[in-house]
Amino acid sequence: MEGLLKEINKVRQKLKSESANALLMQKPFAQGMYRFSMFIINYYTRVRKNLNLDYDSFMIIQTVVSHNLYYLQKKKIGTYQELASAWELAANKSDGPLDLVENVEQDQSSKLTISSICLVLGLPKETVRRKINQLSKENLLKISNKNGITLGTKYKKVFQDFVPSTTLEVSKLIKFWDKSGVLKGLLNLKI
Repeated sequence: MEGLLKEINKVRQKLKSESANALLMQKPFAQGMYRFSMFIINYYTRVRKNLNLDYDSFMIIQTVVSHNLYYLQKKKIGTYQELASAWELAANKSDGPLDLVENVEQDQSSKLTISSICLVLGLPKETVRRKINQLSKENLLKISNKNGITLGTKYKKVFQDFVPSTTLEVSKLIKFWDKSGVLKGLLNLKI
């Protein structure tokens, strides 16, 4: 955490010290920041409206997704279609996507727990427990003593419905940043 704070302070100082001719000139940077803010607001709104989830519950699901993606990458699963197939297979099995990954040891340290989710998200343990139980009732997550917290059968719908629209929104944001020069400035920012 201390290393991250040092990096953030370096960026803050770099942004403050740049001259008017810098890559991150005020106007494109402000426009880029505005578009990013609108992207985040849109994302938050889509989570609430389209998925009918509060943001903490969504972030719990995303933590489980991230955990599974870490192991799925080891099997070289990386395309959208490969992920969709992995989620489909997992939804039809009693266990999660990690079981689809050959040669990955499924020991106690690789299973996702309430405590590990609390550490990642900084949420109180009872809040995470309550939300995971609710998400389990809705079949978005599964709870197993053997495998920990995994994705439930309804996650494939989230993946099918939410991921393509998010990809489109990210594409729009990056295209705007590219056209306005913000992307070049960000990519050239030396920290």
